[in-house]
Amino acid sequence: MVHVQPFQGLRYNPAQLSSLADVVAPPYDVISPEQQQALYDKSPYNVVRLILGQTTDEDSDTNSVYTRARDFLEAWRSSGVLAQDETPAFYGYNQSWPDGGKTVTRTGFIGRLQVEPFETGQVLPHEWTLGGPKADRLALMKTTGAILSPIFCLYDDPAKQIDYTPGPNAVNLTDAEGTKHTFWPITDPGQVALIQQVLESQSVLIADGHHRYETALAHSQWRREQDGTTETAAGSNPYDYTLSFFTNMADEGLRVYPTHRVFKSHPDGWHAGKLVNAFHKHFEPEDDPDQVLLWLQTPRQPKQGFRLKDHAAIDGVHEVLRQLDVAYLDQLLFVEELGQSANDLKAAGHLAFIRDEAEVHRLLISNPDTVVFWVHAPDVQAVKDICSKSKDTGIRMPQKSTYFYPKLLSGLVFSYFGPPKTGLVNATSTTTVTAAANS
Repeated sequence: MVHVQPFQGLRYNPAQLSSLADVVAPPYDVISPEQQQALYDKSPYNVVRLILGQTTDEDSDTNSVYTRARDFLEAWRSSGVLAQDETPAFYGYNQSWPDGGKTVTRTGFIGRLQVEPFETGQVLPHEWTLGGPKADRLALMKTTGAILSPIFCLYDDPAKQIDYTPGPNAVNLTDAEGTKHTFWPITDPGQVALIQQVLESQSVLIADGHHRYETALAHSQWRREQDGTTETAAGSNPYDYTLSFFTNMADEGLRVYPTHRVFKSHPDGWHAGKLVNAFHKHFEPEDDPDQVLLWLQTPRQPKQGFRLKDHAAIDGVHEVLRQLDVAYLDQLLFVEELGQSANDLKAAGHLAFIRDEAEVHRLLISNPDTVVFWVHAPDVQAVKDICSKSKDTGIRMPQKSTYFYPKLLSGLVFSYFGPPKTGLVNATSTTTVTAAANS
């Protein structure tokens, strides 16, 4: 059973702002250093100061991005820039954007999701996580006593029982990319009960935010020790929950885009030509678009489709992953030929996961060492199938296999419970994630 709760959201007070658009931001892990500075300049109350503060040469355990985030948060609460809602609510959240000549709208809501180990099968992951981002987000949670950004989960309700018609108190804003965001509290008891009823009978799938979910679970365990509540029932404390956006797998606006694999440099002993030759050992050209597994492009070679050369190679990929083109690329080229995983290649600075096609084309023009593997967008049903079996198989999708568009804004609502009364012990002595370091 999935436990979701309405909550008294901490939100920006419109009476204290010139515009809500000035204080919201993209998720922390897609903000570039240039965007970070622009958001700092946009408003002294922009949420970037909380989710991705700027570092200084004088930073220490007692004066850091985490302590400054806490100080900003408390100052904004005290001055009324942030105000807590009096009535517990779920928060409806619709996003509309132009796509192929028409307007597409993804609907959903934000609520509190009880965190529990993946082994229970109630919350399903689809990819593995890295340690650095989790240490950073854990320090932020410990120090601020707040969940500042929602993760993104999918539920399955073909009947579409939940109504996402915006309420009378809806706020609207349009971001720089042209996406319209509509946000409103859902307080009607019948609607609140229906949301809980729909979700309590199923598992939910994490679409985005694996690091933050695992961090929230670790934080809950740490905070229970700090507060002496380790013996209380699961879900009895506000920090036993994380903040999550939920959308229906059957939602007409659900869009999943691909994340392409791009070599910007090469491991010792390798170069672009050698990498392409190794790729040709396992893949052969295919002109039929319906049969193309993935595409290869370099500055000297135009984009061309490929399929598996030897279908016996399918045995090298776990059966639950055979619906994913990136799984074949990871296993046959990265592991078998280069002897490294995609994560290792990324950590070494050779491989990048890039969603923006324009950015890929800029690299093709500017960097002669570029080798691009264009991949398909994964099917949502395939993602669901893999995740539903992960508890038994231990298999998850390769990292950065999915890109759910558009991203959620940070700054619409926070879940606040305050720092522990006992004080912090080494809460901020950890790795700081810089702008776009985890993209």
